[in-house]
Amino acid sequence: MICKKCGNYIGDNGTKCSRCGSDLIDNENDISSSDIFGFSQSNNNESIEENTYDYVDSNADMNGKRNIIIRVLSSNRFLFIISILTFIFVCIVVGKAFFFGNKVDHYEEIFTTIEKREEEEAKVYEGVEIDSKILKKVAASELVSCINSKIDISNMSESVNKAVDQINKYYAESNNYFAFKYVDIYTGFSVSYNEKQAIFAASSIKAPKDIYLYEMASQGKINLEDKLVYTSNYYNTGSGLLKNRSINTSYTVRELLKLSTVDSDNAAHNMLMDKYGRENILKFWKKHDTDVIFTSNTNWGPTSAHDASIYMKELYSFYVSNDKYGDELMNNFLKTYPKFLSGKGYKIASKSGWSGSSLHDVAIVFADNPYIVVALSNLGDKNYQSYFDKVSELAYNLHEEYWKYKMSLCNSIKQY
Repeated sequence: MICKKCGNYIGDNGTKCSRCGSDLIDNENDISSSDIFGFSQSNNNESIEENTYDYVDSNADMNGKRNIIIRVLSSNRFLFIISILTFIFVCIVVGKAFFFGNKVDHYEEIFTTIEKREEEEAKVYEGVEIDSKILKKVAASELVSCINSKIDISNMSESVNKAVDQINKYYAESNNYFAFKYVDIYTGFSVSYNEKQAIFAASSIKAPKDIYLYEMASQGKINLEDKLVYTSNYYNTGSGLLKNRSINTSYTVRELLKLSTVDSDNAAHNMLMDKYGRENILKFWKKHDTDVIFTSNTNWGPTSAHDASIYMKELYSFYVSNDKYGDELMNNFLKTYPKFLSGKGYKIASKSGWSGSSLHDVAIVFADNPYIVVALSNLGDKNYQSYFDKVSELAYNLHEEYWKYKMSLCNSIKQY
């Protein structure tokens, strides 16, 4: 038996405390929360009587409460409650992982496998007159007047025609080699294969969104130092780094853009898309004559070789025209990972994407005269690297042969 008031241990006999005269308790189950914290549920007279004993021994009172707390913590009822709370916590953690896992899986269901290509032959375009404003320390600058003229695609050199034929032959081998486009940045000369057909973009869609936001920042329409909060709503088990970081952490727009481009972070992408709006991005790119990117009511959606070549050309134009923001943006694209396409010894700025069977890479190759390569595929994880290696080689050979032919047309120009 133990005193309810002062904690004095009496033994098994008696009903009143020999020290303070308070009631005794003989069972751990008689202990309530009010007993632990000293709040008596007795009537007023009992409260007055108990108060007269408060001065007896304050240390004994504290020891009694401590004794009571120890008994509660070791009681079966307390252990049962702790077990229930632990079970509820585990259910919440598992449920969260399941819920957000399903949310990510839903993103994977957006794409559809393309069964048949719309075009089965490479197309060659003569290009456009060069815009001298986009020249930036390149070999072509001394020959700008000659280079400014279009070539006659009906009378190209045998070596250029052969390079185009090799592209046709390779892409005819498999429907999984979905689409291709090469663009010489300065002259606009291009060769494409099935460039207009749409396919799920996967993470390559992050590139045009990130380009748009940097251009808005350069115009003072957004502030890259504004902060957004990474909440549990954006938790994503796909690519990126935020999934391994603390929830409810703030990041600047600049930090999120770097995560989106360099690390292909899905959570950062969704945060930026929700903040600045798919429709605003769509309007921007429609003015640049894109067809399919951002037309689907989702943060992801389709792409095409045609659209990819447009936004990569815009990336380069912004890079050469805006030193403050252009260099920073291009530096992000130079650091992206993974890179499936190669520059054949030249550095490349690129953005890849992979989801289900959709596996793509779009790149600017910083050759002496830079060019764009777009390689879209249905390969998934089936020997994909050999495809991108081959496309890199085909694009490089075409670029080399094109410029040899172009320079042969300008060989009458005096060189200094």
